[in-house]
Amino acid sequence: MRRRLALIATSIAALVPASAAQAAFFPAEPVDGPNPGIVALGDVDVSRDGTGALAYVRRDGDASHVYVSRLVDGAFGAPEQVDVGLAPDSAQPVVAAGEGGRVAVVFISGGQAWASVRPSALQAWTAPQPLGAGASNPSVDLSVNGVGYATFTSSGDVRAARLDRGATSFAVLGQPLDIDPAQDAGAGAGRSRVAVSADGTAVAVWGEAGHAYARRLFATSVSASPLDLSLPSLDGHAGLAADAPDVDIEDDSSFAWIVFRQAFDDGGVPITRAIATRLRGSRLDGEAPYDGLAWGGGAGAEAPSVDINGKGLGIVTAGTTSGAALSGIIKDDLLNTAIQVGGNGSPAQPRGAVAEGTARVAGWVNAGDGTAYGAFYQDRLEDRTVPTPDPAALLSRPELGPVDPAAGFDMSGDRTGDFAFAFVQGTGADRRLVVSYYDRAPVSFFLQSSSRPWRNPERDPISWTAPVDQWGTMSYAILVDGKPLAKTTKTRAKLPAGSLPQGIHRFAIQGTDRRGQSATTRSVRLKVDTLEPRLAVHVSRSGRMLTVHARARDRVAGARPSGIATTRIAFGDHSRSVTGSKAVHVYARGGRFRVRVKAVDAAGNRTVVRRTVHVG
Repeated sequence: MRRRLALIATSIAALVPASAAQAAFFPAEPVDGPNPGIVALGDVDVSRDGTGALAYVRRDGDASHVYVSRLVDGAFGAPEQVDVGLAPDSAQPVVAAGEGGRVAVVFISGGQAWASVRPSALQAWTAPQPLGAGASNPSVDLSVNGVGYATFTSSGDVRAARLDRGATSFAVLGQPLDIDPAQDAGAGAGRSRVAVSADGTAVAVWGEAGHAYARRLFATSVSASPLDLSLPSLDGHAGLAADAPDVDIEDDSSFAWIVFRQAFDDGGVPITRAIATRLRGSRLDGEAPYDGLAWGGGAGAEAPSVDINGKGLGIVTAGTTSGAALSGIIKDDLLNTAIQVGGNGSPAQPRGAVAEGTARVAGWVNAGDGTAYGAFYQDRLEDRTVPTPDPAALLSRPELGPVDPAAGFDMSGDRTGDFAFAFVQGTGADRRLVVSYYDRAPVSFFLQSSSRPWRNPERDPISWTAPVDQWGTMSYAILVDGKPLAKTTKTRAKLPAGSLPQGIHRFAIQGTDRRGQSATTRSVRLKVDTLEPRLAVHVSRSGRMLTVHARARDRVAGARPSGIATTRIAFGDHSRSVTGSKAVHVYARGGRFRVRVKAVDAAGNRTVVRRTVHVG
């Protein structure tokens, strides 16, 4: 008998609420539309570096085509058609995003699976590559290092293809993943899913002959040890058909989480439950339900999903046949029983995503009233309590019409805790593909002050560190005594000439992101002197002996000046210059020489006086 997965049952009342995150939900922004041809979202994927893409189907005239919108600087851009030149009806697009704008999309067109790759943000899409005929139900994933795997159903078998790091085409694996090639696999709710680890190996899951299976993929080889995930029974209830598996994997390929749906006999009536298991190496850490549902004719589970980060922290979700959206937290390698976060009609289509830190979000559709919502989980690694979600935030915009639950709902996030939620709003000619965002405000932001007690910010730029914000170009305001004096999109800037009186001032930088969220550095006290010193020079000569007198004074304009720091005299004959206000120099030869005297004050302002002398 398999060992059951350890679950922590948590009491909401016993948990300490987490403090609010420094971020905000932003309602839906249209990516495409209004357009009656918008059919459905495929999915959305955001890489750790904040780039990403979403794929969807749009009908243009009498033909359905696959389009991809790429996430650049925190917003999804103009749609790009990726099925150019193929059969007129394309469907089921899935997309995976890697670092640096690397994107892979797999879709079905003319009954065949196709793939197209965008190697980087600066390179174009490759021509569609055929992967297999008689195809349906694709899935694709990219590792943090750019290695990818795609899985799809082809003529009743589940097939896989590998995309090497830096490559632009997939290599189809010669062996199908099926347990029994004579059985149909990967059909309907038994569609496959795949997840790729940092080392470029993968885990694929699928449904076959009423069971859910998992198998590891190594380069172009298939593991000889597939795993049957299905339970023979649960709490004395006989196990029935299993399907709808989902998988995600840590950076360490030894560990993955798998969820699936399985029906059980509940007094002669089948009831579905959401089951989870942790894959450790080549074995399962047992399987157990995480949906918190009860036996006895209640609601069943549907649409299980899982998302974990490279360290194994994560979130699982599931819907119920009564329309609830459930979400549970993976923490300390344990899965906590899911709680209801929302939902008012089936399908709720809940999804979850986790950053590379501890930030997590859940999202879902309220099919009853055509809205979409999201909730944020604030967590800390050092905190052993299990976080509960903040109050739900409305993602959809009422003026754009109802959310279409049949058109798909998906979400994904980057490493720092920015998340994108994609769905379709509106009916008829007013249909729109939209994205809502959970966007972190800029953080970790410091003004870099000079080591000099005095400075001239009109000549020497003020500089500061770039905030941690992966979504969009920041704009900055230089605040002097609390008022903005200059703006820029760079991390250094000079102040306009004459904009600042002399004396002591408080400097700070306010950074604002593309959605208007701002953060301000701590203020720094700087002594400002923008005036050049006055310099009077007297030169006298006796034969080849030259005497230079220099009188430097720092100017004042309503405040104490910084004071003269150095005065240097150069004699124009390549001899060593002299520091001081008076110097005597004997030339080794006669000729015409250019004497140069430079005075520099404590703020770095300088005045240079030149004199030409003729030595006989």
